[in-house]
Amino acid sequence: GIALPAKPDALLPQLVSSGALGPWVVIPFSLGIVAAAFSAADGALTALTTSCCIDLLEREDDVRLRRRVHALMVLACLGCVWIFAAVDSPNVINTIYVMASYTYGPLLGLFAFGLFTRVRVRDRFVPWVVVLSPLICGVLDRMAPVWWNYKFGYELLVFNGLLTAVGLFLLRAHNERVQN
Repeated sequence: GIALPAKPDALLPQLVSSGALGPWVVIPFSLGIVAAAFSAADGALTALTTSCCIDLLEREDDVRLRRRVHALMVLACLGCVWIFAAVDSPNVINTIYVMASYTYGPLLGLFAFGLFTRVRVRDRFVPWVVVLSPLICGVLDRMAPVWWNYKFGYELLVFNGLLTAVGLFLLRAHNERVQN
């Protein structure tokens, strides 16, 4: 048998580099992994560049700007890869889920609040709520083991969304119902 590596993320490279699978498996498998990675990276970079140029900058026909934004997105993705390498987490997927808890929590709260209520909020304070909610969750995540002997897991996503929805409810305007 083959000894399992200390890090689960090192299993695939170990199998490929050890030659235990044979060239008839390793070569097509490696080509498939590389093709899938390039395809995913290409799609993500294209989507990020398009979204930034069209939605944020509102300049979809500026080719020079699009190339600059694309280069910046490549650098941002490289930065993310370097950060993951520096963190050296034993489980990268778990780290991604935790990061998603911080970023998607406010989106979940905004979506649920808009879907299930007809309450009008004071718009200028909404960005404060969606920034403070993950910050509060970050403090709670760090301090919960000390304060309550509790370690947050993936429920942090739901708590983050709930905190955002409560913050939005506290921001309700005087004329609090949306008129049909």
